[in-house]
This record gives sequence, structure tokens and C-alpha cells, in this order.
Amino acid sequence: MFFFGIFGVQDKVEQIKEFANVICTCGRYSSMKLIRSCTYFHFFFIPLFRWNRRYYIEARCCGRIFEVPDDYADELLHSDSVDMGRLREVNAPLRICPNCGAKVESGYRFCPYCGREM
Repeated sequence: MFFFGIFGVQDKVEQIKEFANVICTCGRYSSMKLIRSCTYFHFFFIPLFRWNRRYYIEARCCGRIFEVPDDYADELLHSDSVDMGRLREVNAPLRICPNCGAKVESGYRFCPYCGREM
């Protein structure tokens, strides 16, 4: 956040919409939230110009974050379902073991807690 007297530039992240009963890439039914991130220029904390607008979807079951392409973002705003095939996963540091439910780093082939193959 930068302030120049009464002017400033700031990043803003806000939840736009929530989707229920979506099958995540981890294999669980989950709710997902649509998040908008943008940078804006403000005058006396009133936003005047916005740029660098991006949309993301966050899964509540495993915390994975998916980037939404610009052409699909408008469709999601007016839709009640999510097409997971059109999203690109941004972070995949942890996976959920299907056997014991433990959070495991994505590099492991077997779960270090129960030994089942991931």
C-alpha cells in the first residue's frame, strides 16, 4: 500500500460468490469460493481506477487455489456450477491422503502417516 498525501495505491482481495457441491481435484465434494483480486488507485479512500483484475477459486476441503481464465470469469459470475476442467491449479503444495485424511506434500508417492499409495 502506497500513500501520496491524499492519494494511494492498494491491493484488494474479496470473495465474490460461493459454489456448493463441487467435486474438487482431491476427489471430495466441497464448496468453493470465487475470489477477485485487483489493484486500485484511490483518492481519500474512494477507488477511482482498477487494474490487474484476476479471479481465483479456492476449495474449502483442501485449500487448493485455481486460477480462472479471463473468458471464464464472466461465465462464473452468472453460473451456479464450476467446470474444473477450465481452471488451472496455482498451488499444489499439499494433497489429502484418501485413506487417513492427512495433509501430505505433493512430492510423496506414499502417505508418510499410513503408508497408502497416493
